[in-house]
Amino acid sequence: MKIGRYFLAGLLVICAAPAFAGTACYAPEQRQAEQWLRLHTEMMFITVTCRQGSDGQALPDIYVSFTRKNLPALQKAEQTMTDYYQATANGDPVANLDRMRTLLSNEFGQKAAKMTAPEFCAVYRDKVAQTEALTPAALDDQIQRMMATEPSYAKPCNHAVGTKKGG
Repeated sequence: MKIGRYFLAGLLVICAAPAFAGTACYAPEQRQAEQWLRLHTEMMFITVTCRQGSDGQALPDIYVSFTRKNLPALQKAEQTMTDYYQATANGDPVANLDRMRTLLSNEFGQKAAKMTAPEFCAVYRDKVAQTEALTPAALDDQIQRMMATEPSYAKPCNHAVGTKKGG
């Protein structure tokens, strides 16, 4: 079973990689947008995998609450990345955004595949409730820390790439 997950994870990376081959770099707002989507995808993966927090809380309810509370920021992140792909990648920008989301989910799948489900949930399940409980300022701080520590699908650059003027 573990070998099958690794094969699928590798296949997803290989299939999605061409969408990102032409990317030059991310401006700060694109890196921030990717980290928002990384955090949201991680929370979704943890929710689907674990379903319940260590205190018995229903993770799907917490995940939905986080999504609703942060919908404007998540929509802005998706639009920022769609604009980026429109300007830099071949093909449909929405399909490229979907591929990026698949790659992000695949990253968390690889992390989970290295442990048993109970081990993964013991380590990660409470992150959903902890993140949902953050104030907007604390959430902004978390995204900034992620920008400094988490991987990105494009290197940072110092100029705007694929952004709309005035937006």
